[in-house]
Amino acid sequence: AVVSTQSTGEPWMEIEITAPDGSSGAVLQSMTKRRGIVKSLDIKEGICTVYARAPLQGMFGYTTELRSITQGTGLFTMEFSAYEAVEEDDQAQMIAQYRESKAYKNQGTSENV
Repeated sequence: AVVSTQSTGEPWMEIEITAPDGSSGAVLQSMTKRRGIVKSLDIKEGICTVYARAPLQGMFGYTTELRSITQGTGLFTMEFSAYEAVEEDDQAQMIAQYRESKAYKNQGTSENV
C-alpha cells in the first residue's frame, strides 16, 4: 500500500484583539468558534488584550463580528505566522468543495484564459 505524506498547508495568523474588559468572554468565545488558539489575555485599565493564533480562513468576516460583540469599540490586527498542515477531514472537505466549484469545472476551457 502506498502511503501519502503530502498535506495541504493553510496560513495561520498571529492576532491581537483589544476590547473593553466587559467583552472579554465574548471575544474569547469568538476566537474559539473560529478555530483560534488563545495564547494569553491581559486586562489593564478596563481594556482587555487577547493574543491568539487562528487560521486565516476562519478570520474572514471577523471585523463585523468583533464590532457587534463590542458595540463598535473592539479592534484587531493580524499578521502571517506560518503555514500549518490541514487535518485530513478538513482537507477532504476542501477538495470536495473545490471539485464542486466553477473553477474546477471550467478547467481547460477558454473561460479560464
